[in-house]
Amino acid sequence: MKKFCVSFLFLLISIFVFSNDMYLIDQGGKGIAKSGMVVASTNSGIALYYNPAGLANVNTRDLELNASLILPNLSYSSQDGTKYDAAKKGNIPVSIFYTHPLNEKITLALGITTPVFKNDQWENSFPGRFFTSQYEIRTNELSLGLGYKLTEKINVGFSVDYSSTYLKFSNFFKSPYYDYLTGTDELIGYFEVKGGIDDTQTDTGFTVGIQYNFLPKWTLGFSYKTEKDFDFKNVPVSFEQITEVGFSNAEESFNRLFGNLNETLTTKFQIPSQFAIGVAYRPTNRWLIEVDYLSLSTSDNDVINFDYSINNDSIIDRGYSKKWDDMSLYGFSLEYTATKKIKIMGAMRYGSDVIPLDDWHPAVANGEMFWISLGISYLDQGNGFEFAMFFKNYKDYVVSGQEYTFSPIGEGYLELLQDATGKYDRNFVGFTYSYHIRF
Repeated sequence: MKKFCVSFLFLLISIFVFSNDMYLIDQGGKGIAKSGMVVASTNSGIALYYNPAGLANVNTRDLELNASLILPNLSYSSQDGTKYDAAKKGNIPVSIFYTHPLNEKITLALGITTPVFKNDQWENSFPGRFFTSQYEIRTNELSLGLGYKLTEKINVGFSVDYSSTYLKFSNFFKSPYYDYLTGTDELIGYFEVKGGIDDTQTDTGFTVGIQYNFLPKWTLGFSYKTEKDFDFKNVPVSFEQITEVGFSNAEESFNRLFGNLNETLTTKFQIPSQFAIGVAYRPTNRWLIEVDYLSLSTSDNDVINFDYSINNDSIIDRGYSKKWDDMSLYGFSLEYTATKKIKIMGAMRYGSDVIPLDDWHPAVANGEMFWISLGISYLDQGNGFEFAMFFKNYKDYVVSGQEYTFSPIGEGYLELLQDATGKYDRNFVGFTYSYHIRF
């Protein structure tokens, strides 16, 4: 029974978790105002994150402090039209960039960023979920890099990125209580149990970039970020009794089943590699136009999925694996210099063939994503600020899989609702404030 309960909740095997652009966060006021389309034009501390070659364009010591408020909205519509809403929990990621020119050709930079921050909570009865109904994923990154002016037309850059990912998730299930005390093994009730893990893992990657002024008004930019893998191996699983359901001695029953359990879970979280190419064009001194292409790619690892069927007291695992597809994003941005100190920015980005849903769902998702962003900066040679806002929408995010709920029927512990196609609707509204201190 102990082994069944643990296996039922987590399936103690390796699970692969992928971080797609649903919660990869742009950095800095200008980075967010332009939806990350700065690979060919960046000339501030955020170059450390997007394209370190742009650091060679920075000729002042600058401390940039950024704070964002991200307000997510996530819902799931089942095949019969029933809609379920996740709890609305705002996130406040922060980032810091510091640039220090060594000479006319070399600029060093140090940065602390939050490239991943996600915190979703579903109701326990939500049928579209897979492994977990409550989870938080947060990555903090420390980067050290430099930009070097190779020639009058070419800049190159490099950074080392040390990342730490915090993963916390939990799930709920009903555990049967049998009359162990009398020895009759009579099923007399159920109680709800929450199991979960709480752990942190690290990995190190790098970012390289080039900027090339191939014509007087045109700049071409390339950047590449390596993939990062976070292996959560043999993480202890903790159990907690949530509710008592119509029987006595619930605490004794819980301790009997879970008190001495020493089980672990192994899982993997991955941030994709990122390749970006952008072209910036300045038709006049006031306007800057930039377009780019961004590709997010996983390694060749297979992703393990599962669905279930009920056979008396047991669950039959019918696992299969599938390689995730890459994701392609296209963007267009404008920047207008209104005065010597004021700049107005805006951008649009579109993506298709989305990498599968990050909700640990046994399904392959596909759909479209679209977002817009706006920003203003009040900044010249002295101190100043940047303010940006953005809206991201994920359209017709379709998943095909099995909907189910934990609702014991007879001796079964899992009630399969249907083989279904559901739709996830996710959107974000976000605001960012950046303040620059020049030395």
